[in-house]
Amino acid sequence: MKRNLGKSNIKASAIGLGCFPLGGLFYHKGEPWSHGEVNEKVGVEAIKRGLDLGINLFDTSDVYGCGKSEKLLGKAIKGRREEVVIATKFSSVWDMNSGDPKAPCQSTGEKNITPEYIRNCCQESLKRLQTDYIDIYQLHWSSMNVEEAEGVRNVLEELVGEGLIRTFGWSTDSIERAKAFADSKNCSSMQFSINFTRSNTSMLALLDEYELGGLIRSPLGMGILIGKYNEKSVASKDHYLQRVKFSDERFVKTFEAVNAVKELMTSDGRTLAQAALGYILAQHERVIPIPGFKTVKQVEDNAKAMDLGPLSKKVMNQINDIFSGLRMDMSKA
Repeated sequence: MKRNLGKSNIKASAIGLGCFPLGGLFYHKGEPWSHGEVNEKVGVEAIKRGLDLGINLFDTSDVYGCGKSEKLLGKAIKGRREEVVIATKFSSVWDMNSGDPKAPCQSTGEKNITPEYIRNCCQESLKRLQTDYIDIYQLHWSSMNVEEAEGVRNVLEELVGEGLIRTFGWSTDSIERAKAFADSKNCSSMQFSINFTRSNTSMLALLDEYELGGLIRSPLGMGILIGKYNEKSVASKDHYLQRVKFSDERFVKTFEAVNAVKELMTSDGRTLAQAALGYILAQHERVIPIPGFKTVKQVEDNAKAMDLGPLSKKVMNQINDIFSGLRMDMSKA
């Protein structure tokens, strides 16, 4: 099951895989910023299994694990590059050896979008990924000033002309920012968030207007939307969610909504995760959810969502009714 990536000639699997978890433990301004530790051998096996099952789109970033995620992906796809659609990102400043013994690998929180930095980031990503081109190169600064967009997209167009990237996009929920990239000749995608509690109808309309593809991040809400946590849960200290208090009202109401739709979502044999992905697939034929993963089993479950396809309109309406009071319009966030 393939979907066209906007106006590019790239055909990507209807489900992609997000490689943030594969970066393992790293830090952001001294705080753990990861999905915990990762077994690299298992991660490589999971990527290969995804390819075997028809998943060809893998989304990563140079900052995930301070380059570790890209390295692991590059290792896993060696010898199979022609099968793969690589999406990676740039703009974050990070330090593999920060000098802090507790947080040697960390993002500084700074951003850099000078032409020299973008070009250097691209070359370094190519080395880690063990490839001579990147399929989708994405700006990883969701709140960058719109006024700076023209300079960035000009550099990206140059990289396309040089054969270093095939196409590019922006990871942002902002419709205003997306429009500042959308009409560029080789811009073919936007990465934004949609799930049970997040909507972005403006961005979906933009995909049609400018013939773009949509990569949908956080389709499972980092596990919150598929029953992985409850109000008594506490994430591990090396996890991105370790600062979250699940007993807060907004989380409790979300857990209640998930429980309310659980039977409905699994009535046709789907797992909760497969139903959540089917919910995204039903939003628009141009979108591709990119759930995170660490294990072969998670990849196998995600891949099966392609066979199961979009949820029915009837089920979609029932889910939307239950989550209506919890839903945030990300274009206005």
